[in-house]
Amino acid sequence: MRKFLYFILFLSIPIGIFAQEKLIIGRIIIDLDDSSPEGIYITNSRTKFTSITDITGSFAIHAAAGDSLLIRSAFYESRRFYMKESLLNNELLTIHLNMQPIALDEAVITTKLTGILEKDAKYSSKHDPVAELYKEMGINPDIKPRRDATDFTMWKDVSPLHLNVEKLADVISGNLRRRQNLFAYEDKESVLTEIREYFGDDYFTQDLDIPQEKIREFIFFAYETTFISQHHKVNNYFKIMEELMKVKSIYLNRLSSQNQIKTDNE
Repeated sequence: MRKFLYFILFLSIPIGIFAQEKLIIGRIIIDLDDSSPEGIYITNSRTKFTSITDITGSFAIHAAAGDSLLIRSAFYESRRFYMKESLLNNELLTIHLNMQPIALDEAVITTKLTGILEKDAKYSSKHDPVAELYKEMGINPDIKPRRDATDFTMWKDVSPLHLNVEKLADVISGNLRRRQNLFAYEDKESVLTEIREYFGDDYFTQDLDIPQEKIREFIFFAYETTFISQHHKVNNYFKIMEELMKVKSIYLNRLSSQNQIKTDNE
């Protein structure tokens, strides 16, 4: 019996930890001039998810008590910020950074060039790291890469001096357009799924009052009517959250109107 209780206690530990995970809204501030820079990377070491600050220095990321946030940038010092239990209830988490000292590379002095090609070529470096990399990988750098079949260009694939039969057949049969539409649909579905998984269903049902069965439809509505696609390309989930909040009322009003029409028809 005691072993069974220990087993139940062991299983409940991770559940309790994940239950405390919250969406943290924060801002990065540079101590030198109190600026809030864009493009700072914030990574949760436990979940491995990364958020990027927007033009106001703001970011949004899921975290729980005990998590460590790694803050990285090319021009500012890296810092590891530990999430304490008391910080989870803050409306805005402020993290300060300092400037990153930049060490210049060692200067290499070469032979002064004379302007005579035959003479200067003797002193030029014959080390080509790109060619060596291709050699190690067993790839011939002179081979022309095969282009994507969906990348159709009229004057490249069909012209008086050139005819791509495969591409032309795809265009005539409609396969090209169908493949392009399929790729676009799959890409969009992937984005919608990532957004839903990032914020979690509780955020949509509790914070935005979206019915559970309408979450996917709401995200699709927001995707089509806002700039979410652009924000997703740069992993700016703080801006995505702002877009979701902007269209929440519009979507709920439409949903209410649709439900009222169904009720009247019945």
